[in-house]
Amino acid sequence: MVKTRQILRSPHRPLYQRGPVKLGREDQLCLLLLRSELSPDAERQALELLASPLGWQLVLERARTHEVLPLLYRNLEALGFAGMPEPARAELADAYGNNAIRNVLLAKELARVLSLLGEAGVPVMPVKGTALAESLYGDPALRVCADIDILVPPRYFIEAFRLMVSAGYQSRFTPPPLVELTARYGKDCALVREDRACVYPLQLHCGLVWGGPVERDLLEQIWSEAVRKTFYGVPAFALSADWEFLYLAVHAARHGLTPLKWLVDLDRLCSSGTVDWEKVKEKARRLAWEGAVQSSLAACAALLDTPVQPLFPEPLFPGPLSPGNDSRPPRRTLPEQFHLPRPSTLQIPSEVIFVARLLKSRSQKLRFLAARLFIPTSADCRLLSLPSSLFFLYYALRPLRVACTVTWWLVQAGWGGLRRTLRRRGQPATKPMAFG
Repeated sequence: MVKTRQILRSPHRPLYQRGPVKLGREDQLCLLLLRSELSPDAERQALELLASPLGWQLVLERARTHEVLPLLYRNLEALGFAGMPEPARAELADAYGNNAIRNVLLAKELARVLSLLGEAGVPVMPVKGTALAESLYGDPALRVCADIDILVPPRYFIEAFRLMVSAGYQSRFTPPPLVELTARYGKDCALVREDRACVYPLQLHCGLVWGGPVERDLLEQIWSEAVRKTFYGVPAFALSADWEFLYLAVHAARHGLTPLKWLVDLDRLCSSGTVDWEKVKEKARRLAWEGAVQSSLAACAALLDTPVQPLFPEPLFPGPLSPGNDSRPPRRTLPEQFHLPRPSTLQIPSEVIFVARLLKSRSQKLRFLAARLFIPTSADCRLLSLPSSLFFLYYALRPLRVACTVTWWLVQAGWGGLRRTLRRRGQPATKPMAFG
């Protein structure tokens, strides 16, 4: 079982790190059916579970929560839906069909966006989401995609933003100074377009991890190693396999390794044979990302039996291993259930601190945190609408708003700790009044 000190301050406790308890049948079945291919042994285990009494609503709830319903459907279909009651089968088929239709529409929209930017001479790179559905799954219907993610170089961000707005997208980034600040100090902005068929959320990135000046060198490396690739018939740039792995591993660790969809992406990428592991090792060491990579790889190996590479001298799973297996932990070390963790009052600051710790030097950390403290965001503009001539007032509002928000986070966290303490002592507690 991976020890806490080996995780790079992940903002949530990893799923596989909650004690040596046994998985329920429903959770065992879900994990088996998330694999890209069922080995004879995995198929035998799945059929044994399908022949036993199962809570099918719990199975569907787990898969829906972790955004893996399409994979569940595909592997159950390969097993002939053995033992699955008709109502649950119909519900799963409806979810699979709806996701397939939505992903087809998102894929067409991605192709349209790439064409618009390409014709304008803006370098663009699809990341995550719809792009992964094509590259890792081979079938867009097999992955749940929340939105369309595209990355452009920071110097093209303003032009790309204007092109998207002229193409029918809307954004809360209405003040022109805010768009300019995002290009200089930010990481992304959310846009959305809607027609009679679908709602198209678009995340326009000018950074992948931190944004701003502290990410400039990293972005130069990423773009210099980018490869030309066709997405749904439209040429664009793509992350190299090693940068894609590192980005997905850090992204999963940042979000506490949940939902499991992120780990399934990594599992497929690790199994694809396209990753140059020596390059991954060198880049992870140079960036000091070993902890985040280890965290994500350990979760994949524990939950999905992903074939992982021994990148670093520290073992993924210190302590006794299962008989005859020198790379994976015994199944009894997995959690009894793999719920998504409840939203934490300190989730946002925890993620900010996690990302800051990925920076190597103290000066970079300070620059990153200073930008988060002093540079206005769309949330500040939504809180108080000011004309463009008074935009400078947001620079005073931002640190005040951050101070109030952090104070409220700490009050909420303290209240949660007090409740837990009093619950253990059997004393009632009175909930604090909300303010602001």
